[in-house]
Amino acid sequence: MSEVRTVGFFRAGWLVAQKDLRLEWRSWETLAISLVFSLIVLVVFNFAFDLATVRELGPHRLVPGVLWTLLAFASVIGMARSFQQERRNETLAAILLAPIDRGALYLGKFAGNLVKLTILELVVVPLSALLFDYDLLAVVWPMLGVLLLHSTGLTALGTLFAAVVSRVGRGDALLATLLFPAATPLFISAVKCTGALLGDESLGTVSNWLQLSAGFDVLYLLLALMGFEYVMEE
Repeated sequence: MSEVRTVGFFRAGWLVAQKDLRLEWRSWETLAISLVFSLIVLVVFNFAFDLATVRELGPHRLVPGVLWTLLAFASVIGMARSFQQERRNETLAAILLAPIDRGALYLGKFAGNLVKLTILELVVVPLSALLFDYDLLAVVWPMLGVLLLHSTGLTALGTLFAAVVSRVGRGDALLATLLFPAATPLFISAVKCTGALLGDESLGTVSNWLQLSAGFDVLYLLLALMGFEYVMEE
């Protein structure tokens, strides 16, 4: 009998992420839906708050809430579909039988979802700057840091809940119901930090929120890695 070869933890995670991203590049199904949804939300809010209103209120009061609301809902679409594809194609059982740590499966799913969310943000954030008339170039680097910090925690928690939702055969609505209350501290921090940047303040003024978000990122990742095996048990 041939010996079953095991794959290292990070190598296995990379293979899972690579597989998910390759499937996404072939169809662009998830990203296309998320982008269309985000564009519609931006346009609707742009008509609801014309430029005169935006300038009167200030982008720092309006844009953070709009931006993170649409990113929250758009991320749910992508993360839910990352496991729905496996269920639909009946490949999840085969992956679970592979000689890899189930935490590595979570890590791969998490990495793939984070890449897709980052691509979405790279399109949506410049569009929001165009529609709401704020200077993104002046804050581009700290904005990237804020996006990455909060997207990491959101994706860590969302990927775990997406696995839970896939087990019970439910869709985006249940995922949103589970994710949004649990991720509330991240959303509040994201709005505070984004508002500070658009209000011409340094991130030092919101350092407590940044530290809180970093702590939640680590907490969510550790809890997800430890709990994913039990979530995926038959």
